Amino acid sequence: MLFSLFTSAPVAADPTATNAAVKCLLAYTHGLEDCQIDVETVDGVIMLTGTASSEDAARIATSIASDFASKPVISGLQLAVASKLT
Repeated sequence: MLFSLFTSAPVAADPTATNAAVKCLLAYTHGLEDCQIDVETVDGVIMLTGTASSEDAARIATSIASDFASKPVISGLQLAVASKLT
């Protein structure tokens, strides 16, 4: 982090900022447009909940969250059920 260049004090990651950043990344990732994903950090673990449009979309979202935050990610994403027109 930038602050670590100017101080010897450890800089703790802000869970609120991490949540917002991951949610923003997911919102603008191609292939996740139809997903409704919520992000929460609990005890240093990122939790993804909501719906994903496919298994691939859920994997992509989990991978993005893990790569960005370098923290464990628990995916509670459920697959959205496509409604049939009758």
